[in-house]
Order: sequence, then structure tokens, then C-alpha cells
Amino acid sequence: MNKSVDWLSDSHITIVGLGLMGGSLAMALQGKCAGITAVEIDSHTRRMGLERGLVEHATESLVDGLKYADVLILATPVRTILETLMELNELSEDPDKTVLVLDLGSTKTEVTSAMTLLPNNLTGIGGHPMCGKETGGLEHADASLYQNAVFVLTPTNNTDNNMLDLARQIISAVGSIAIEMDAERHDKLTALTSHLPYLLACSLVAAVNSEGDIDPTIWKMVSSGFKDTTRVASSDVQMIIDILETNKDAIKNALHQQRIAMDRLEIALDGDLQSLQTSLSNIRAVRNYHFPGPPSG
Repeated sequence: MNKSVDWLSDSHITIVGLGLMGGSLAMALQGKCAGITAVEIDSHTRRMGLERGLVEHATESLVDGLKYADVLILATPVRTILETLMELNELSEDPDKTVLVLDLGSTKTEVTSAMTLLPNNLTGIGGHPMCGKETGGLEHADASLYQNAVFVLTPTNNTDNNMLDLARQIISAVGSIAIEMDAERHDKLTALTSHLPYLLACSLVAAVNSEGDIDPTIWKMVSSGFKDTTRVASSDVQMIIDILETNKDAIKNALHQQRIAMDRLEIALDGDLQSLQTSLSNIRAVRNYHFPGPPSG
């Protein structure tokens, strides 16, 4: 496949799943491609996408959506992505058309493994935009969601350079920053930076709620810091379950690393004041180095 640098202007994109991520992507691609089709099982969402002019076509059929596609973007929870890839595996090949299959799932090892089984005319590349909201659905979609976000690409052994360049151009078109790594490394890192924070937020809410059973006044005492720290605990549970199930080993390792860090803080708390201050100052310095600027809240 040979795509010119302005490939987007004459390419049709089919997005499977017109929720927050898929809907925001459709908004960000407005006027930058030949057309957009949505594959969406919810009839209300299909109508909304058409009425808002986000897509030219909307169907509940993957086969119908694929007919239009130069690029097929899977913007659904991870388990649904895996099911869709299995469905694609059973389709007959079209030797006259090569389609890029790019997913937006939060875990990559199982997804990229499934992508290696795709028919030869479907080239899969794993993708994970590091952005989102706790509230899902097309009604919360935002054209600026992808702006300045890191967008990880995890190529497979079957990925050729033309398709990789095509994926990079999609990322650039929506204002994101592409970085590339293997799927296992991605899952290890996101277990620490994304999946572990969710579980920590949940554990903090659970701890306060245990005290709340005894003294309900505690809920009147929570600060903005508590609300900021536990914000991600409001995320959609079904989506999170898919993530936890498909990245279980890396998340368990992240939890182990967190316990070690907590144990060190507990030891420092029982030690002399200077040692505790040094530990906390070092942590503060690391955080401020990577995230400069005043704290929120």
C-alpha cells in the first residue's frame, strides 16, 4: 500500500464504538478525511452520531462498516476488541484492498497477539491514547480530548512501515503525540501509571467508608485532596474489569511494588523525623520534576 503524505483527505475511516473515545475521535477528524462510518450496536447512539453530523454512515454490522473502510478503528472495551478481532479473523480476504486495523484499548498484549491472526489484507497495530474521562458515552465526547495526549503504538510482527506511517498520521491529525513500544512493555508501564492508581483510589474510598460505617461524619470531613485522589474510582466498572482481567499479572506486580513503597513509608514514620522528612522530600522532588507547576485543588 502506498499512501501519499495527504492520505487522510481521500481515506474513509470506520470507527467501531461511538462512545467517548470513538465519538471524540470522529469529532477530531471532521473535515480531515473522505468520510467516517460508525459501527455501533446502540440505535440511539447511531442516530445521535448521524444527527450531529459526526458520521456519514452508521450501522450495527461490522461487515457493512468494513465495506467502507480504509482504516478500521476499534474504540470499544478490551474484551469487545478481542471479540471483534475474532470476528474479523473469520472474514474472507479481499486482495484488492488493504485495511489498517487500529485499536484504542487500554491493554495491548492480548490484543496484539490476536491481531497477528488477522487475514493478510487486514494489518493490525495496537494503540492506546493516554487520555479519557470518568464519564463515558457519545454525549460526553470532546473534539479536544486527544490534543497533546501521548498515543502509544504497539506494532506486531506483521506490521509494515506503510501501515505504521498511516497510524502515525492519524495520531498527528487528532493532535496527539505518537510513541512506540512493544505490547508487554506497554502493559507493564500502564499497570503502574494507570491501573494501579485506580485500585489505590478504590482502596482509599473503601477505607474511609469502613470508618464511615462507624462515624458517618467522616464524609463531611473529606478535603479536595481526597476528591482529587479518588476521582478515578468513578470510572466505569465494566470497562475497568476488562482492563484488570487482560493485564492481571502486570497489575499484581504493580501492587507488590506499591506495598514495598508503603512499607518503606511506614518504617520511615516510625523512625526519626529527619528520615521521614528526607523520604517525603525526595518523593516530592521526583513528582515536581516530572510534573512541574503548582498542585491542583
